Amino acid sequence: MQKMMMNENELASRWNISPKTLQRWRSEGRGPRFMKMSKRVVYPIDEILDFESEALRASTWESAADVVLPNGSSYMGPREISYITGLPLYIFTQKQTRDALGIPYRRVQKLIRFDRDEVLAWAQRWSQNAKNLGIDVQAAPGDHYRSLQQALASLPA
Repeated sequence: MQKMMMNENELASRWNISPKTLQRWRSEGRGPRFMKMSKRVVYPIDEILDFESEALRASTWESAADVVLPNGSSYMGPREISYITGLPLYIFTQKQTRDALGIPYRRVQKLIRFDRDEVLAWAQRWSQNAKNLGIDVQAAPGDHYRSLQQALASLPA
């Protein structure tokens, strides 16, 4: 008769990890699905095999970059969107700055991606709001550095 379940000690031994790691994974919602019967935790064999097959990778970069965006997609990384808009890279890479400015973005697994059209629409709204509030964003002639307001105002309408 083939075994249909494994307890946490058997699974930990199979993967050469501590049973405490499996306990932590359960509390974090990671690892294979499990069943709890009274105080006993068991893992169905098919769930273990599914988890192991999903963990297979051909290279180390696959885990975050295996997302394929559709052809014609206007999603870009922070560096690309910074180059296209002419805005400083830090406003796209720093979460607090992105959130404070209300920059639209998408999370694709662990990656942050920006839709070019959404970001340009956001920048135009931001620039228009600054003008409506009477904020003068013209750079001084001898100034080599632009403020964020000046950079946003210089975007083509």
